[in-house]
Amino acid sequence: MNIHLYQNKKLTGLSALAALIFILASCNKDLPDPTPIVYPPVNNSTSTIGDIINSDPNYTIFKAAATRVGAMSMLSDPNKVFTVFLPDDNAFIASGIPSAAVIAGLPITTVGGIVNYAIIPGEQLTSADAPQTFPNVQLPSSITIGFLPGTPIPLKLSTFPSKTSVGFYDNNIPVVSPDLKFKNGVIHVVAGIVAPPSKVLRDALYSNPNLTYFKAAVARADSGQTGLNRFDSLLNYAVTNMTVLAPSDAAFQTLIFGLAFQGYLSFRPLPYTATDTANAFATGSGAVAAGPIFLSTNNVSTALMRGVLAYHFLATDQGAGFQPNIRVFSVNFPPASATPFFVKTLVNSSFGLHPGIIASATFTVPFVTNLTFTGVGTFPPGGAPFSGTAAKATSLDNHAVNGVYYVIDKVLLPQ
Repeated sequence: MNIHLYQNKKLTGLSALAALIFILASCNKDLPDPTPIVYPPVNNSTSTIGDIINSDPNYTIFKAAATRVGAMSMLSDPNKVFTVFLPDDNAFIASGIPSAAVIAGLPITTVGGIVNYAIIPGEQLTSADAPQTFPNVQLPSSITIGFLPGTPIPLKLSTFPSKTSVGFYDNNIPVVSPDLKFKNGVIHVVAGIVAPPSKVLRDALYSNPNLTYFKAAVARADSGQTGLNRFDSLLNYAVTNMTVLAPSDAAFQTLIFGLAFQGYLSFRPLPYTATDTANAFATGSGAVAAGPIFLSTNNVSTALMRGVLAYHFLATDQGAGFQPNIRVFSVNFPPASATPFFVKTLVNSSFGLHPGIIASATFTVPFVTNLTFTGVGTFPPGGAPFSGTAAKATSLDNHAVNGVYYVIDKVLLPQ
């Protein structure tokens, strides 16, 4: 099969994506640790956080977990300060851990992750203090891991509190009882366990059986690239924050079929005959039948895949050009309204005036029950901007060490 989709006369707008080469050189620098937000004491209580966990019958499971990993003495120290996003017994039960007895049977690393990811040392962050700027604030948890192979650099896992018009959250988990103030800090009771991430985005995405085309698209887009200009390297870069919209296998199959179908017809004279339509259908079906390997052939250009993938990485400009430096959980997107909410992408690193993607979240308070993303491009080309069907997130808030990804049911097109 030799469709040469990148030569398709009707896809000249997409072919122009060859210009979408983004520059991430500044990501080679070590990112600074987040600046601690230190607040004055907020109460006159004589009890410490450890005291209340030890005595309150609502926290028996967390008490068992904290005792097992030796964290109770730390939380009982009146000379230290903490913010704790604390799951009570109901939160543990909702997360699949029904009793303190179960804690004893879990791996010690799992228990330690649950406990230490809930604890922000050196902070007294109240709900009133939490910033309401999009998307959240990054704060270091009590988990430190040596995550960078071959280097002595420790990596502090961060957690991401946020305050929105809908509620108060840690990552995507709602706070159900905020601002319980004690001698050495503040507790926010959460609705479920705020679980720490264990993989980088590269490993998390590549191990998802519904994202085999996404992996193949990355390989195609990375052809001829080096360093952090490679999407593969970027996804494996532990010391950053990213948000990735990953089209499912079915989404890529739909795009490939359409490209192949349209590509065949673009070389046929008008008006098309029934034979032309049948052959175009067979060509599209053959492209899909080839599987993800189709994306590694010259039927789809490297520039096309590079431009398309760039449109699936959210980005902001923090003074050094647009970079993939934003970790957005579903609850951080504002509720759907008549005014579209636009977010920028890596496309803006080459085309600064590109409008980006429209994000729309539907809440059944306090959770997001529907999240969609609409791209500017339509297929076939020629439709009005943002007039195409929105891509729906079918899997939300997949958290990794260096970001979060969403599985979406449509490939977004930047033009």
